[in-house]
Amino acid sequence: MFYFSRGERVALALLIAALIAAGGAMWWLGSRATTPSEPFFVDAPAAANGEKVTVDVSGQVAKPGLYKVPAGTRIHEVLKLAGGATKAADLSDINLAAEVVDGQQVKVPSKASAATAPTPVAAVSSPAGAKTPQQPRAPKPPFTGKLNINRASAAQLDLLPGIGPAYAQKIVEYRQRLKAETGQGFTRIEQLMEVPGIGPKRFADIKDHVTL
Repeated sequence: MFYFSRGERVALALLIAALIAAGGAMWWLGSRATTPSEPFFVDAPAAANGEKVTVDVSGQVAKPGLYKVPAGTRIHEVLKLAGGATKAADLSDINLAAEVVDGQQVKVPSKASAATAPTPVAAVSSPAGAKTPQQPRAPKPPFTGKLNINRASAAQLDLLPGIGPAYAQKIVEYRQRLKAETGQGFTRIEQLMEVPGIGPKRFADIKDHVTL
């Protein structure tokens, strides 16, 4: 039988405690090496390709101004960013579901201006029953520049010869359809003839004023 002095027993106890502590530390380090770390989260991109567009919001909204939004954002979402439409706003002629494009101006009119807008008829009747021709729309000034048909807003496209607000909006809607189907807009200016109502004659008037 072995006999240890008091000092030897204390030293032995300390040695055993040190061995246990070392073993515990090695086990902890081993478990950290094999346990997967916390996952690293990042915000999802705003659009699949990260593209952003700049939109000018004006008129009857709480916070008019320029807004940079992800491509594919809808008009109603842009209006929300601008603080929403005011109580005086008239949204009846705005396609809230349409996607915005770079350089587009979204102008929200007031109910008062809509009520006082001229009636779009060819003629009005006098009390005697005779028809009085309405004043024709003032001719547009000659357009000498070039517009990028993949970026121009409807208001800008309206400046082209022979293109009024209705055709300008059709061009924007057809461009949005191309982006949805192919991932890009116009690839040839001749594709403008695929827009309803724009045939070879109207295309001939605008082909020198458009580009990609």
